[in-house]
This record gives sequence, C-alpha cells and structure tokens, in this order.
Amino acid sequence: MDQPRVFTFTEGDETIAASRLAESLGSLNISSPLLLVGTHGKTLASGIDDALDSRPVSEGANQDWSSALGSAARRGGADAIVAIGGGRTLDVGKLAAARAGIAIVSVPTQLSHDGICSPIAVVPDHEGRPESVGAIMPAALFLSMPTLLGAPEASLRAGLGDLLANPYALRDWKLAAERGLEDTDDRSWDLSVQAYELVQDIIENANLGARLEILPRLADGLVLSGMAMIHAHSSRPASGGEHEISHAIDELYGGRALHGEQVAFGCIISAALYGDDVAELRGRLRAIGLPSAPSDLGLDEDDLVRVVLHAPDTRPGRFTVLEHSDLDEAGARALIKDAFADG
Repeated sequence: MDQPRVFTFTEGDETIAASRLAESLGSLNISSPLLLVGTHGKTLASGIDDALDSRPVSEGANQDWSSALGSAARRGGADAIVAIGGGRTLDVGKLAAARAGIAIVSVPTQLSHDGICSPIAVVPDHEGRPESVGAIMPAALFLSMPTLLGAPEASLRAGLGDLLANPYALRDWKLAAERGLEDTDDRSWDLSVQAYELVQDIIENANLGARLEILPRLADGLVLSGMAMIHAHSSRPASGGEHEISHAIDELYGGRALHGEQVAFGCIISAALYGDDVAELRGRLRAIGLPSAPSDLGLDEDDLVRVVLHAPDTRPGRFTVLEHSDLDEAGARALIKDAFADG
C-alpha cells in the first residue's frame, strides 16, 4: 500500500519553510495546485507561485462546501489540493480532493489530532452536525516546525488527547473481534501502539515544557496513528467508544472543546466501563490541562447522561465498550456518579 511522503522542515523561519514547501510540491510533480488556506497558513502559502487558485476556508465550510470546492478544482484543472491550516482546513481539503479525484497535500499549522495523515474527514453535514466521512489519504504531509512551534498550547494538549485514545480504541477493536464482528489487523495494531508509546511518558509525566522535543514526537505519533487507519481501511485502530463520546458532545451540545480534548475526556468513560483506575487517569488529564470533569466542558450530570446514552448512535455498526455495556439511564447515571465522585 502506498504511504504518504512526509517532509519535515526544522530550521529557519516560516518564510524559509514556505520555500521548502514549494520545493516539496515540485518533487511530487504537482504543478497546478489549488490552495486551501486557513487562518494561520498564509505565510506558508506565500512561497507557492504556480497555484491555480488560492481560497480561504469559509467559517461555515461543510460537506456541500467541500463538494463545490472539489468541483471547482476538477473544472479548473488542478492536479492537487494543498490544504494549509488547522483541522477544519485539512478535513475539508481531504473531502474536496476525494470528490475531485485528485491528490491532497496536508500542511498542518497545529498538531491537534491524527487527521493530519488519515483518510477520514470530520466535516459538518448540511445541518451543521460534525460527521466522520471517508475521504482520501494525503499523498504527502509537510511539517513546518517553525510554524508548529507558534501554535497554541491547547492544540498540543489536544494532539496528546487524541493519541491517548489509541489504547482504548484497540481494546474496543478486540472486543468487537471477540464477538466475531470484525477482524483485527496486526500491522495496524502495531502502528497504533507505537503511536501512543511515542508520547506515553509525556502524558504520564505531564511534561509539556520542552516543546522543541515534544513536537517532533507528537508529529510522529499522529502520523503513525493516521497510518494505522490507512492500513486498516478504517478508523478502528484509533477510534472507539471515547470518540463516540466526543461525537455525541458535538451532536448534542455543538462541541465544547477541541476534538482531541473531548476525546481525552471520553477516555474517562471508556476507562470506567473497563474497570480501570479512573482517578489516576483523571489526575493525568488534569495535570496536562485536559478536561477531567464534566464542568470542564460546561456539562452537568444530566448533560453527560444524555451524552453517554446517545454516543452509540453516533457510529451505527461500530461495537465498543459502550455498546457492550448497553447502559440504560440508571446505569449511565450510576457510572457517571462513580467516575466523577469528586466532581
């Protein structure tokens, strides 16, 4: 299976990185790209002189917007979409490229989730509800460390939170396989494990101070996690019940934090259902600055009961510890009271 080429630029400033990005596109024989540029991607985009077109990402960019962009790229003769920005920019770009039948080059300006290198796009539907849809894997990934160093720390925490999900997602995958519902894949499994292990000590020790050391490891972890999904032809190796919790928060309450932050919070529910030490996990999340209580997301007990009960409906056909537990309202409330006994 083809794998995305990864270009990592570590020296100089963003202006030099912009030139390196243009050179990288040349090495990929991309001569007429359509640029999709997020709020913090303008400097990196400035080095690309042969772009067919350059477009900002609309605040309300959804699946219809992505389809229109894909059609414009195809009609205009673009040979690739180069998406430079945050998660929304990359996801919209992947979906548009899939619709157009052309390549996508992913240029993240922050490392907030493993979508930087996955074939999955989370893009709102026509009613504004975020939906995970199959898209296209990036042909290449360009990592500008000068750019990523300037990203908000919240995005770094969210990236760690997304990788924290991998061990729980794998347990859910195994649970489904034991029921005869799915087959696991050894290569995908190993990539998911390796992705988490790259940041495990950062999570366990809450050591976020040395960003120059953390960012390359986080980037490698997110890339490996994306590769796990590519090999599995599914998000299974990196997305389980904890992601269903995040999707439910999005659908019921419009999203209360970055995706990776909500996923980390969802891990608390998965851990509780698996009988793990929830207090220890919550302590780690708290030390990192990730949500560790419903109030951190502006939710109360009743809200979270709704989230837990709705979560299985967000991914019909996916079997996780949530589906296995089959909680009713009383069970969900008891679980939440126990998991968040100290608030």
